[in-house]
Amino acid sequence: MASDNRLNQEIGLRVRHMREQQTLSRERLAEQAEISTQFLADIETGRKGMTVQTLRKLTTALHCSSDDLVFGQSEDTTTVNPALVYKMLSLSPDQAGLAGDILNLVLKALPPDSKAE
Repeated sequence: MASDNRLNQEIGLRVRHMREQQTLSRERLAEQAEISTQFLADIETGRKGMTVQTLRKLTTALHCSSDDLVFGQSEDTTTVNPALVYKMLSLSPDQAGLAGDILNLVLKALPPDSKAE
């Protein structure tokens, strides 16, 4: 199907773009996602699609949401980072409290956002 091939190409380009943004080699991402380097190359070039399980492995390794890979990253920077939310939801209540405290300290230490002024 031509539409499946086009979708595979679009998703593959997004995977490659995110990998390159994070300065990961193809070999390193494949290792982190527990897939072969050749299969990752086939995904990135659109020659092959992937299962939901592989999509999940890639989103975990790339620290992004499946929406980012399937539909593209949102241009709206005010939206919540799904990968961050997922990580926070996986913490125990005690861990989440500590993570929240750490995040608050980090946010206080950051310089003011020049865009917000």
